[in-house]
Amino acid sequence: MPKKRVTKIDPRKELSPYLNHQENQNRNHKKKSKVSASLSKLKSYRRKSLFKNLGIIVGTSLIAVLILGYYVSPLANVNNVQVVGADDLSSKKVVSSSGIKASDKLIDYRLNSKKLNSNLEQKYPEIQHVSVEISHINRLVLNVKEYPTIAYIKVKDGYRKLLSNGKIGSNALAWSKIDQGKPLFIGYSKKTSLIDDLELFNSLPASFRNQVKLLSGSAIRKSQIILVMKDGNVVIGDISTFKQKIKYYNAIKKKAGKNSLIDLEVGAFSRPLTKSEMKAYGIS
Repeated sequence: MPKKRVTKIDPRKELSPYLNHQENQNRNHKKKSKVSASLSKLKSYRRKSLFKNLGIIVGTSLIAVLILGYYVSPLANVNNVQVVGADDLSSKKVVSSSGIKASDKLIDYRLNSKKLNSNLEQKYPEIQHVSVEISHINRLVLNVKEYPTIAYIKVKDGYRKLLSNGKIGSNALAWSKIDQGKPLFIGYSKKTSLIDDLELFNSLPASFRNQVKLLSGSAIRKSQIILVMKDGNVVIGDISTFKQKIKYYNAIKKKAGKNSLIDLEVGAFSRPLTKSEMKAYGIS
């Protein structure tokens, strides 16, 4: 009896189409899942971005409305003005000269104070600069910076400041209101002599300036300068050479003693003051 023919079947080969189909299905499913997840993330990102942008627009608009509402409201108007740093000036007059009105907006002066500075600098020679601040919602604060005071000049109604910018202060002060450690300019009837002497005095070393009690305008010649010192000595010199000769002052003073006239005009020498000279210069 003949043998039956046996056909060998490879299970893997037979199942490979099915397995491949399943693998492709799984791969496609994963791709679809990834695409779906990516689309979900994209939609979520777009939604968040939209809400964020809307929040920024709404927030900005709200802030703009609040600022505009404040600007047009009475709260933005100048209600009170405070002047700081100008003790010798009348605050009321400073405010009046500044041109500030109750209907003005605070923020306008805070952002642009050029006109205010110009008004006050023209009116008051002692004012160097004014900075503006806002305090207590609707109070305007004017911080005044003045030029340094070099000395004082005696006038009919008191004493006025002599400033580092070469100008004279606008207010006459009482003796009790001035810095008595600074020298006095007395007897100056000509403005040119005052300006020349003030310019020279301001250029001298601080160590010498601090020893000066007063400068006298009763010089014999226009080019002459007379200084009365705190130690009772009197120094005279020529404006054109005084600055160069001042280096000899301390050495001459030691030899001269108290109540001497130290002459630095021509050469350099000293002699005792006469009684009439002491009286004329207010030395007791």
